[in-house]
Amino acid sequence: MSKLPDHVGLDFGHHSVKAIQINDIGTKKPKLVNFGSQATPHGVINSEDEAHQKKLADALKALYDSSNIRNKKVVMAMPEYSVFTRFIEFVGIKEKELENAVYYEAKQYIPIPIDDVQMSFIKVGYDQARDAQKVLLVAAPRKIVDIYVNVVSKAGLDPLAIETESIAMGRAMYRATGEKHLLMLDFGSQSTDMSIMNDGYLVFSQSISIGSDSLTQAIVNKFNFEYNQAEEYKRNYGLTPDVLEGKIVTALDPIMQSIVTEILRGIEFYKSQTLLSAPPKCLLNGDGALLPGLESYLTTALSIGCKIADPFQNIEINKKIEGTLSKSKPSFSVAVGLGLKDRE
Repeated sequence: MSKLPDHVGLDFGHHSVKAIQINDIGTKKPKLVNFGSQATPHGVINSEDEAHQKKLADALKALYDSSNIRNKKVVMAMPEYSVFTRFIEFVGIKEKELENAVYYEAKQYIPIPIDDVQMSFIKVGYDQARDAQKVLLVAAPRKIVDIYVNVVSKAGLDPLAIETESIAMGRAMYRATGEKHLLMLDFGSQSTDMSIMNDGYLVFSQSISIGSDSLTQAIVNKFNFEYNQAEEYKRNYGLTPDVLEGKIVTALDPIMQSIVTEILRGIEFYKSQTLLSAPPKCLLNGDGALLPGLESYLTTALSIGCKIADPFQNIEINKKIEGTLSKSKPSFSVAVGLGLKDRE
């Protein structure tokens, strides 16, 4: 694998596009050079429409201008729900046979024709006792990959690599904490993505099609608020049980219970497939991670200690921008992971 040059990590979200530039990524204390966020035009994510792609490219240009980012080389992530991942073990397979073995095994799992996907795999460990090579298969529809390559090209940027959000997040969390066995939750507007690292490798990921917008809508439905008012109540009170007589928690609880149910199912599936124990810790990422009371709610519901993630924990940050960044750190986890990617 060749070494990547200095670049910018780009994270495309339904509400915002985020950018991070980090230097000295091969050292113990990388330096944050620049960062920024720009609102995403409505309905443009994953769109094959040329007009939508131009709108997203224009948002990228605006992001670069407002953040004074100059480096045009980028590494980007695809939304997790667009990507297929699968943990596979190959017993007794020789190194030179592994690539072909992954290809033929992938045909059994990928739900669309194999020629229509861009596929790769990552070695995630080796069980010497069983002579088993552990692999994470990653596949994405070529048409989705082409969309993001087209968008960054229209913005005048140079795409170096593309990977999944969960892989990028895993890199950011490992560099930040050194923890090798983690549950990671990424609370986005349209989905909640869960992924699990074991021994420092990503071994499981899935996208739950319930996001923070569903929580806002629950408040709208319960109290007949305008959407912006409901969003404000969600951000201010969230899952805190002792405010407003617990009315906001009551409205949000059915949605949260649905998310928790899917997370617990995901953990059980992970355990059955890998024969490993459940992760002992959970880190909360994404814009929705700052929902008041979320840490204690999930700690109780999942019986796992949950904390808000800080992807900048081992990154040097200029004091002039520390305050600006402090309230939104977990929302940059994917972008930080992309910025820390050092090899193709």
